[in-house]
Amino acid sequence: MQKLRFGRRSFAVLGATAMLLAACGAEDEAADTAAPTTDGESAAEAPAGLYDDCASQTGELVWAHEQEPPDMHLDDPANNLTITAWIRAALWEGLYGISEAGAYTPELLAAPATVTENADGTVTIAYVLRDGLTWSDGTPLTSADVKHTYDVVMEGFDRETGEGGVYLVGSRLGIRDILPDSWDLASDTEFSFTMEAFFAGWPSLFTEVMPAHAIADATAANAQLPEWELADGSGPLPSSGPMIFGEWNRGVSLGLDRNDAYHGGHPDNVDIRNKGVACAATVRINFVADTDAQINALQAGEADFIMTQPQLQFGEAFGDDPDFTLAASPGPVFEHWGLNTFGRHVSDPDVREALAFAMDKSRVMEALYTPLFGEALPAEGLGNTYWLSNSPYYVDNAGDAGYGQGDIASSDALLTGAGYVKGADGIYEHPERGRLTLRVGTTGGNVLRELQQQILQEQLSEAGFEIEIDNTPGAAYFGVPFGEDHIACVVSQGAEGNCETWEITQFAWVGGPWPGGQTVAYLTPQDAGTNNTYGYANAEFDEFASACDSIVDDDERAACYNEADAYVTTRTKDPNGLFMLPLTQKPSFYAYSNRRLEAGAIAPDANNAGPLVYVVDFKPRA
Repeated sequence: MQKLRFGRRSFAVLGATAMLLAACGAEDEAADTAAPTTDGESAAEAPAGLYDDCASQTGELVWAHEQEPPDMHLDDPANNLTITAWIRAALWEGLYGISEAGAYTPELLAAPATVTENADGTVTIAYVLRDGLTWSDGTPLTSADVKHTYDVVMEGFDRETGEGGVYLVGSRLGIRDILPDSWDLASDTEFSFTMEAFFAGWPSLFTEVMPAHAIADATAANAQLPEWELADGSGPLPSSGPMIFGEWNRGVSLGLDRNDAYHGGHPDNVDIRNKGVACAATVRINFVADTDAQINALQAGEADFIMTQPQLQFGEAFGDDPDFTLAASPGPVFEHWGLNTFGRHVSDPDVREALAFAMDKSRVMEALYTPLFGEALPAEGLGNTYWLSNSPYYVDNAGDAGYGQGDIASSDALLTGAGYVKGADGIYEHPERGRLTLRVGTTGGNVLRELQQQILQEQLSEAGFEIEIDNTPGAAYFGVPFGEDHIACVVSQGAEGNCETWEITQFAWVGGPWPGGQTVAYLTPQDAGTNNTYGYANAEFDEFASACDSIVDDDERAACYNEADAYVTTRTKDPNGLFMLPLTQKPSFYAYSNRRLEAGAIAPDANNAGPLVYVVDFKPRA
């Protein structure tokens, strides 16, 4: 974790991609993993005795955050919010975790798994769990829990047709390739399974392991996960992580309690200094929607840390104040404008391309992101949705196509060719579709995003587009692009539902070190659990992009991801493509109080990570 001082910004940004909504691989470049404490010590150099008395500590750790999860069932496509994953990271551990450097690192495993390519093209993966793993209720955590997790996710799912499945999950990509009869539970700690072919995202398959003794089957999981409770309602689900689910006062706060039976962090993980139980006896997440209120809470000593989407106010409020450590750890997060391919105007690929040509991303970067992050982000914005800008594999597909540079002449030519005529007020009109008015929506109350909209609204008016801003407060916004009526439209390809609930959506996708995870947002929509709100449907893309993950060679696989991206960010591969307008990669803003904490923690900015994954390292002052 590298300490940020606004005005002197220099840090490595990770290149990866996304599976979760941010309301807010091994191939990636690594960020600096030094983690400053208030005494300037690194993660590997914690002061002697700093964590010796954690088990007896009674302090509370307070996180002020703008978003409250709708429930705790992260895999339910109706939820799918980063905040849910960040909370669950402190409750359930997985075979692999994600380091601050954006790489997979063993968590429940004693060492990295062994991958063997078999003569028939299948791949066998063998694992060994750490000794002494337990759930918070004292039940041993074994290989049977891993197999049970697989059974829950795959219950009722037809591997051949890709249909069915009881457990609510957005995608079974990868896990469906495991041959069901290949599981071999050699012991409580040793197990293996075989996959039909190599799958690049295999370390991501079990980033959470469920307790087999507390969740009977898929139906039970769907019923218990939303409130994170035992089947009889007598208490919370058992934890394998450092915290146990506590009291949820909806609309106000959510509490976690220390897991005194925690088996400790992986001894080889250099991101963790405290290998034992958490020093914080409790964690309280206060849901504070207003950015200024979050800042005030931290400055007034009412919160210990914030980790949220960057806002201009953060740099202005904290600057070089020695009372706070600014330790943003940029991860695989990118902002975009996504287009509804069933929208009145943007259903026409010529209109989508005209919009891509007309947009000038550099105005957004200059006004909003460069003042916060300096040269860490490209001044011309982002042009890829699989590889982000710092990756050695990054290709600016959109930029190479000429998009995002304010090319009004090319935009005019496309609109004129599509039958649009510019009116007296400078806005184009179409004889059947009417005035070229496009609604853009986002998470209302997010000042940075709202300013982003306003800059593009003004800039695109110069090209004859009338952009109307239509926001919904906070996480409630996702009920628009992922609403039941719209999803019915995209699944039926326009035959059912309501296809005009939105035209442009603005939010971020966030993920981990496996770029192939982005594919699920673009695959032809099959059912109500789709992650593809854009409506794009192309069988050729489905086959091509899905095959990228089976390529063993790193360079060839990276090139495949770049080609897959060209389907969705340009028209070079598909004349009816181009519905993703990536704007910029961005880190979350992470800061903690030196007044209230003896030590902070590394907070990897990725799925199944976040500010609580290493909550053991936070030490409140007495």
